[in-house]
Amino acid sequence: MKYIETGFWMLAFFIALFLKSYTIGGQEMAYIWKLPLLIFLFVGVLGQKVHFNFLILGYLFAIKNLVNTSFFDYPVDSIINFSKYLTIPLVVHWIYLNINSVESLKKLRMLPVYLASFLIISNIPYYLGVFSAPVSKTMLWMEDTSLDGLVGILGAPHYTSALLSIACIVILEFIVKKRGGMLLNLVLGPLLILGLFFLFKTYTRTGWLMFVVGVSILFVRKITFKEAGKILGLIVLLFAGLIVLYQTNEGFRRRVMDDRAGQEDKSAYETVGSGRLQIAQVYLENLYESNFVTYLVGMGMQESQNRYEKKDGMPLFAHNGFVQTIVDNGILGFLLYLVFLYSIFREISKSNSSHNQLTAAIFFMFISCLVTQQANYFLLDLILSLFIGISLIEDRINRYIEIKQRLSSVDLKTHSATI
Repeated sequence: MKYIETGFWMLAFFIALFLKSYTIGGQEMAYIWKLPLLIFLFVGVLGQKVHFNFLILGYLFAIKNLVNTSFFDYPVDSIINFSKYLTIPLVVHWIYLNINSVESLKKLRMLPVYLASFLIISNIPYYLGVFSAPVSKTMLWMEDTSLDGLVGILGAPHYTSALLSIACIVILEFIVKKRGGMLLNLVLGPLLILGLFFLFKTYTRTGWLMFVVGVSILFVRKITFKEAGKILGLIVLLFAGLIVLYQTNEGFRRRVMDDRAGQEDKSAYETVGSGRLQIAQVYLENLYESNFVTYLVGMGMQESQNRYEKKDGMPLFAHNGFVQTIVDNGILGFLLYLVFLYSIFREISKSNSSHNQLTAAIFFMFISCLVTQQANYFLLDLILSLFIGISLIEDRINRYIEIKQRLSSVDLKTHSATI
């Protein structure tokens, strides 16, 4: 019955994400379930105590997206960005308030594993051609042909690669830390290999970088000599495999070196992978050419894209979450966002949790995605929020146990002294 229920939820989630391929009035139909979900979470935390400063900062930054110089020109755009940035503080807040039993915590711990498995499995029908991808973008041009990155149900190679890298890290940690039984590992092991294959087939360096960052952070601390030997062996095998792949696979070699033959007549939009710095430069120039109020509060995402389009012909986003933030939300919003991110890291780093290291790894994967691509990947925000919530709840439980043990020890000493 348990597996039937899991299968049902995966099917429902597949249908929900499939809606991303359809739009109404220029907006994704996925908002049909995203907005009710956020409303449900909002009702669950409304009027409740906020236990952490980073949640307050997260709520303030989300609200800040409603304050920019183009709000009255593009109010819907500002409201959508407000809802997007609500995801992390809202999900973490709801989890911390509502996960209050051992059974619910066990389910919460398994949820990212099921979600990671789903993200890998959902790409199978797209890779096999059973379903056509919602959006297809040519990622690489060869001398006599083109090479498309795996798009999958998420609708874009970069989004797919980012989530696949997260999924692989979640499953890798689950297996290495022996969090499940042998039967479950026999299922997750092949899924991990399949996930790494799909990650490679996206041909996006964002996902590749995120995976490297995740693995590095995951094993960088508290490594025993025995574990160091295993990790070194894996690194040697991985490095050797990458060298062989670089020498034998033209697509991989060109993607790493950003060598795109036959693209001289392509537009900036089609060659965006090799022009991130130029895009960021135009965005910052547009901010520099604005007035003082825009410096402070920003111009909003739609206006920033419109100004970029006037100069380069296409309404591109900045391909850098930090550049996008300072242009859209101004200096005030940018500083608020930096403090918000720092507060999250500070809370993660001091938490007493068995998932502390994995949460830190996913956090830095999130940061690397911001630097190389953008923010606002809903599922990336969601998975990060799940692990932040798990870390905070485990920390609360462990601190309670420590206090209880300390009090018991004091009582025992007092009793012994009276005897």
